[in-house]
Amino acid sequence: MRVPRSLYLAMFSFTASIGVIFGLIASLQDDLGFANSALGLIAAASFFASFLGQLFLAPLADRGKTKTLLLFSIILAVFGTLWFALASSVWELTMARALTGLGFGAFAPAARAIVSNIDASRAGERLGRLAAIETSGFVTGPVIGAALNEIWGLDAPFIFLSAFLICMLPGLIKINISAENEIPQDSRLSAAKVIVKRKEAAGAILLGAAMFFPAGMYEAIWARFMEDLGASTLFVGISLTMYGIPFAFTASTAGKFIDRIGPWRAAIFGISVIIPMTFIYGFLTSPWLLMGLAMVEAIGQGVGAPACQAAMVKATREHERATGQGMVGAASTLGGGIAALIAAPLYAGPGPEETFIIVACVVAVLGAAAIRLGRDQTPIVSVARP
Repeated sequence: MRVPRSLYLAMFSFTASIGVIFGLIASLQDDLGFANSALGLIAAASFFASFLGQLFLAPLADRGKTKTLLLFSIILAVFGTLWFALASSVWELTMARALTGLGFGAFAPAARAIVSNIDASRAGERLGRLAAIETSGFVTGPVIGAALNEIWGLDAPFIFLSAFLICMLPGLIKINISAENEIPQDSRLSAAKVIVKRKEAAGAILLGAAMFFPAGMYEAIWARFMEDLGASTLFVGISLTMYGIPFAFTASTAGKFIDRIGPWRAAIFGISVIIPMTFIYGFLTSPWLLMGLAMVEAIGQGVGAPACQAAMVKATREHERATGQGMVGAASTLGGGIAALIAAPLYAGPGPEETFIIVACVVAVLGAAAIRLGRDQTPIVSVARP
């Protein structure tokens, strides 16, 4: 069975609608006149709402509600994105961001469970392809936003992407999900507890937090940092796209490599690239150099992200996959939300050098703990069930 193309396209559309704010947040700040501290609040709202979605809504996909969850998630994203176009205050931007985050928190684990359940022995390959599309949307969104903003103003990108999301609904309705397994009633509430007791699963959860921690910082201060270094709004969007190119290429091709050597060896490589790049960013004074090093970091993220998800696949059974992916995603977005909250005040106070150093240290600590837990553990499943 092949992964439905409509699922890939919906993932791209969803993440583009989220990523559009990356390049426009500094312009929105200038337009509405809110403080730097509000940047962290707006960014964190998405992460924390996504955390709730992945923890409490994602398990519905393991209970025969996968298609309903996908459709509901898209509808939430439509309302959240439209609200951004209409918002005139920080609290409205925060609530709009929370709606899109909640939708993504429900959508992403369900989508990952679908692609990994098709063939668990090729989970790294398929999850890598999905991660490539996911990130392609994130980094294409800012370019779309910057271009439409230049032509029609700040509202245009959000209206356009809302309409694009609506167009995804017919394709998702037609998806034939063959493995809608109803899990036993007594295991519904205990599935997460059972999963987290497995060392490899606990390691995958910590690894997700480590990998995504820098993303929270980027959402809060990347555009502000770039513009403070002299970059235009359009250049900020281009920098995010240039980050996405090596990520998408690496994630889409690294899957077979991950399946061959194992997710934990691949994760070590990813973390080893991410930490030094993050450490260096704060000392840079050229937006061009910042963009160049971000493209190097993207290679580490392109290997590490699908490795993290593949590690959870190996630590879970088929009827636990959406719950497991939701737990990884929840840890990722919780880490991102915390990073977003602390990054903006750190950037406004001590400065960019200290901000990036602290984030790099957090990634190192979480990554080391994850690898210690997950390495050399016997996987729950290594091949797909017939």
